[in-house]
Amino acid sequence: MAWGVITSAAAQTLTEVYRRAQDQDMQYRAARLSLDAALEKLPQARAALLPTATLTAGSTRQSGDAVFTDGVTIQREPVSWNWSLQLTQPLFHAGNWLAYQQAGAQERMATVQMVQAEQDLILRSAQAYFDVLLARESVGVLDAQLSAVKEQWVSAQRNFEVGTGTVTDVQEAQAKHAASLAQRVAAANELDSKLAELERMMGGVVEPPPVRLARTLPLASPEQLQAWRAAAGQDNLQVQLAAAAVEVAEKEVGKNRSAHMPSLDLVASRSVNYSSTTLTSPSDLESRVNASQVGLQLSFPLFAGGGTQSKVREALAQQEKAAADLEGARRTAQSQTRQAISGVINGLAQVQALELAVQAGRGALEGNVIGFRVGTRVNPDVLNAQQQLYTAMRDLSKARVETAMQGLKLKAAAGVLRVDDLAALESLMEPSKLEASK
Repeated sequence: MAWGVITSAAAQTLTEVYRRAQDQDMQYRAARLSLDAALEKLPQARAALLPTATLTAGSTRQSGDAVFTDGVTIQREPVSWNWSLQLTQPLFHAGNWLAYQQAGAQERMATVQMVQAEQDLILRSAQAYFDVLLARESVGVLDAQLSAVKEQWVSAQRNFEVGTGTVTDVQEAQAKHAASLAQRVAAANELDSKLAELERMMGGVVEPPPVRLARTLPLASPEQLQAWRAAAGQDNLQVQLAAAAVEVAEKEVGKNRSAHMPSLDLVASRSVNYSSTTLTSPSDLESRVNASQVGLQLSFPLFAGGGTQSKVREALAQQEKAAADLEGARRTAQSQTRQAISGVINGLAQVQALELAVQAGRGALEGNVIGFRVGTRVNPDVLNAQQQLYTAMRDLSKARVETAMQGLKLKAAAGVLRVDDLAALESLMEPSKLEASK
């Protein structure tokens, strides 16, 4: 997998943004590396159940003068060497078996955390992408507004020069233009900020196309919503993570209690010891001893200063805490699901209202344009109607995005969020009309 820096504008669509973020987002990369590290827990715990073999060897050479009863000095250089091979097979270690089971639960925790990181990346990618689109549309709205108030200012000055307007009208139009200009600068800064956040995830320059959500996904059926709400207490990733943490805590209690229990090992060894002679004996006899042994080794702990009991009490407290965290995760998941359902329902209602507002705004703009042509409306009326229409279109886009994000959060709370949900949103996009009109 490449972790290089993107140097050219890429990742145009929402799905492409997510795919590229999988390669470039450092938070997601850290989650993947954490998973890789956590997956080593199980092999490590399994190793404690398997036999171990140890080979040791050594060689020495001495040099010295020895004098025995006959008074003759003898110079000697004895040589000795040895090697030993020992095989140990654990037969009964309760703590090792519990550690192996605990490692399995830790692996499941790591897997859930990785799935959670994927869902989080989906949400962050969608949020960053839509934030850029909305910020860009806000700039388009303010450009249209700035153009309208500038024409009003020019019209007020012209009317003042010909005597049909007042200086107050000019000053009011000028103040509106200055305020609109300040809002345009703030919107441009906001767009730069949102682009910077998206580029931080992507590791380089990104230029999403001028698109916006044209429609919203229909609300799920009542049966499906009820199923998601019921499943949230079990399928929510935080709940799954807390459930695995409870299992880890239970095994930790068992591991500490097993410190009171005996352990049994099968030990087999083979050793060879050779010595040419010694410095302390007048004999020059060489010796070579080959030995083999097989036996059982029983270890029974008697007293550890009270440390074992203390560790058991600590583990029990951690187990109760994990159980409380699990119950809290269930309640939070159910609450988040209810809030997301409510957000989707209210969002769809807001979208419907704003769709009517946009439709009415188009009618108002057409009426003002016709009135301006026949002389019953003035140019500021047309410009104001245009500004109100663009503002309603921007608010509609924002409501659609917020509703879509609530839908994604709902699926995340129910544990069913997938990358296909981004493709579904992508299919509802169309070119931004404000961008197209610039």
